[in-house]
Amino acid sequence: MRKVFKILIAVLTISCSSPRQEKELIPQAQETLATPTPDTILRKETKKDILETLGANDAPTEEEAPEECVFDQETQTDEFLKDAKELKGYKWDYGKRTATFLLETGDTLLIYRGGCSHFVVEAEFRLRNDKTDYSNWGNVYKKALWIAKVLENEFDYKALKKDIDSKKVTFDRYEEVGIDVVYFTSEDLRDREYQIERKLEPRLQTITLSYSII
Repeated sequence: MRKVFKILIAVLTISCSSPRQEKELIPQAQETLATPTPDTILRKETKKDILETLGANDAPTEEEAPEECVFDQETQTDEFLKDAKELKGYKWDYGKRTATFLLETGDTLLIYRGGCSHFVVEAEFRLRNDKTDYSNWGNVYKKALWIAKVLENEFDYKALKKDIDSKKVTFDRYEEVGIDVVYFTSEDLRDREYQIERKLEPRLQTITLSYSII
């Protein structure tokens, strides 16, 4: 009888304590799921690094294979800049498909050419020392047409100049970012989404000529 009594007490003790233990275990399990361990972070970063540094000749696994590009990556080099005497001394970053050139004023010209599903050619002047009044659109056009002429093999200089001279352009203003944009109306330029952007700040003036192919 004493043994039976002890067994009943043990059963009651276990049944009373189990819900409490379950309640304590649930938030602990949730907390464990919500907090990544150093090991899981390392695995994520390693996979990201593999995708970013994967060479053209590597054979990635199905899980790691990057999206297939519409535009040939092998041709996106600085070959288009090598004959431009005005840009002699530029520095090319193949990973970013961007050339950096130091202007006479000490300002910077960035030239980008590349893309995977969208192909873009862009020349961006970042002007801190240039004292030209770029609130005057005539000066903005001169800057854009200069680089279009230098890189006439990439930009349609003649069509750009024709539209500007004949005032076949439209203007837009994006107040939230402080950018003015000029769009072109001729069919060829419009199809390739040619535009000139201007952003004037107290210490930095930015002028960008670009087009894209989708």
